[in-house]
Amino acid sequence: MSENPRDVQVLPIATNTTVLRSRSWTRLRFEIEYALSRGTTSNSYVIQADKTAIIDPPAESFTEIYKEAIRRCFELNKIDYVIIGHFNPNRMATLRFLMEMAPDVTFVTTVTGANYLKTAFSNSNLNPNLKVLAMRGKETLDLGKGHVLKFIPTPSPRWTEGLCTYDQQTQILYTDKLFSAHVCGDEIFDEDWGKFKEDQRYYYDSVMAPNAVHIKAALEKIADYQVRLIAPGHGPLLRYGMMELIKSYKQWSQSQAEREIKVALLYASAYGNTATLAQAIALGLTKGGVAVELINCEFAEADEIKDAVQKSEGFIIGSPTIGGHAPTPIHTALGTVLTIGDNNKLAGVFGSYGWSGEAFDLIEGKLKEAGFKFGFETIRARFKPSDKILKDCEEAAIDFAQTLKRARKLRLPQPAASPIEQAVGRIIGSVCVITAQQGEISTAMMGAWVSQATFNPPGLTIAIAKERAIESLLHSGSKFALNILAEGKHQEYMKHFRKSFAPGENRFAGFATATADNGCVVLVEDAVAYLECTVSKRMECGDHWVMYAIVDNGKLLKPDAMTAIHHRKSGSYY
Repeated sequence: MSENPRDVQVLPIATNTTVLRSRSWTRLRFEIEYALSRGTTSNSYVIQADKTAIIDPPAESFTEIYKEAIRRCFELNKIDYVIIGHFNPNRMATLRFLMEMAPDVTFVTTVTGANYLKTAFSNSNLNPNLKVLAMRGKETLDLGKGHVLKFIPTPSPRWTEGLCTYDQQTQILYTDKLFSAHVCGDEIFDEDWGKFKEDQRYYYDSVMAPNAVHIKAALEKIADYQVRLIAPGHGPLLRYGMMELIKSYKQWSQSQAEREIKVALLYASAYGNTATLAQAIALGLTKGGVAVELINCEFAEADEIKDAVQKSEGFIIGSPTIGGHAPTPIHTALGTVLTIGDNNKLAGVFGSYGWSGEAFDLIEGKLKEAGFKFGFETIRARFKPSDKILKDCEEAAIDFAQTLKRARKLRLPQPAASPIEQAVGRIIGSVCVITAQQGEISTAMMGAWVSQATFNPPGLTIAIAKERAIESLLHSGSKFALNILAEGKHQEYMKHFRKSFAPGENRFAGFATATADNGCVVLVEDAVAYLECTVSKRMECGDHWVMYAIVDNGKLLKPDAMTAIHHRKSGSYY
């Protein structure tokens, strides 16, 4: 590991092509990044032919070290183009630097990205020199020496200005957010590609899954190109596991699209805070097993919103408060929802605010007047949402999804347990409470699918349903505690931990607890023993994740007590 917590790797990767990997070994917040804390890279690329192009300069977190690296390695006044895979205001510090060093530079983006750039530079003294090329998908850019760039717009509600770039000479596909992973290391390429699978899947689930329909469209577009290397915006460059990851993206996106229950998630965002909340809610909905139609109301037509809401069994509206009001796109979306008039759909409201929150009261009030029922209490975040607020969003969305699934289950006749399900149900397990802690986030769940797996080192396996809120705190390297309950004392715990909790509600209220050495809560009154564990590996198994964990520490609390055992009649439920 580098001794410097932030540095830049500079390495040639193909003919006339260089990567600059700005690295942070400590945690940086990108998208929804509260479960994994493995640092990140922000990858930027330079093609030097007869003309020079920079692809995807990094955000302001890396501007200073990026400046030093690019000054050291390149002639700045000869930069002709800066290609932007997606626009974010936090990139402006780097973009201004490049424009100051190369006043004749031309920015290359999509039509939407061009509008963002023009707005961002409108109050800058650099605005008179701003040059922008807006690519619609058929244009090419010839840098000379065979480097002819083709552009592939890949818009999604999250990144309406999304753009991939393909170099015919090197057959490199620059994908920005697509195929990224937030993980920092010395490896430039994915030679040990299995090592990155968990991070790539986590990134997909957290960021890409709510845009599954648009991801499928992007995959269809890039299938027309012969690609030797994928150069994403974050994480390792993909050469060895490239085809495997593309295949996985197709499978994951298809799985999302085939889900029967759909939720329309409508939002607008002034400064990115409401968009971050929307991403956390979308993550919870996808974990809860429903499909998400994510719609940025600033760019959606009324018919698109109407169609999404009509096809969905529930909808959630997110809005900022600007000058004491909801923005016009949210008023329009709310009007569309009310015009449909189907108050059997489950509703939800969320948003961010600075000094007031009138937008939430307006939306909530109008929906209540129309007779809608709400799947969770309105979520209000002041300024930039904290990790706890984001976790609350995820949990609220999981509950929202489960409410819809229960309602559908009640409407449909349920078949009797099959012979196989009855036989599987005879597998028994000890009754345990699993607790996990990360920062100010503390959560717990009842578990009976636990088994010892190894003698040396002492290890166990534990199966966690994908929809469980605790799942996002149980990745490789995560700490948790396993509280093994005593016979005769477990019924109260089973009743308590199987109930629905409000987002952020204290799971341990009314129970005697202590804190283990690894920081997790342990139940000291009715547990036979507890184990302090570290997740070593995790594997996707159908509708569950199976974790293999090493036991780091443990304590026997009641030597004479018997372990509680959970008996079932069917293997189709807990």
